[in-house]
Amino acid sequence: MAPTRERGRRDSARRQQILDTALELFATRAYEDVSVDDVCDRAGVAHGLISYYFGGKRGLFAEAVRQAWNELLEYERPREDEQDASERIHGFVRRHFEYVAEHPHRFTTLMRTGHADREVYDIVIGARGEALAELQLSLGCPVNPPAQLRAALRGWMGYLDNMTLDWAFHRDLDLDVVTDMCVQALIGAVRATAGDRYDPEVELATLSRVARTPLAATAPLPRT
Repeated sequence: MAPTRERGRRDSARRQQILDTALELFATRAYEDVSVDDVCDRAGVAHGLISYYFGGKRGLFAEAVRQAWNELLEYERPREDEQDASERIHGFVRRHFEYVAEHPHRFTTLMRTGHADREVYDIVIGARGEALAELQLSLGCPVNPPAQLRAALRGWMGYLDNMTLDWAFHRDLDLDVVTDMCVQALIGAVRATAGDRYDPEVELATLSRVARTPLAATAPLPRT
């Protein structure tokens, strides 16, 4: 049994090495520009191992996307010491950015799935659904929220994606600032579904003031 276990460990390590290499390459190049030879050469493995472990390049890409999503979702989950919705949401968003800071290649790969086939599409849809369910749970929302709330939460997740891409590219905002910006956007979106409205004149004045005044990149926005 010992040789079998050792062989299993070697297989697992080699497979993970291929996945890590693929994630790095797919993050920096278009899917079409990454060849099986590129992955094998960078990982230092035999060409046939891609087919053996993943069935080919498409299977390798799908598994890379699956791993990246699973890691991100697991890292974002609420911690035991986060007791209320505010703590859970702030923790969720902050950990989202922490993960991207630590694994930029993985997040970039997640955002490069527009060309993907049905298998990858299903992986992405499933992962986004799980992330949405986690967000609803943290907020205390019903499993099947009203249409306005559902649309607001889905729309905010798109906002979070684009904020993350901007932050990952520029890295000119403090982590606390970008976290609070995203949380405040979520609060505003949810508040609007409840019919809460600001005074239009106050809104316009605020927009004009913000457009003219550079925001400090070191001070987080006040929590609501």
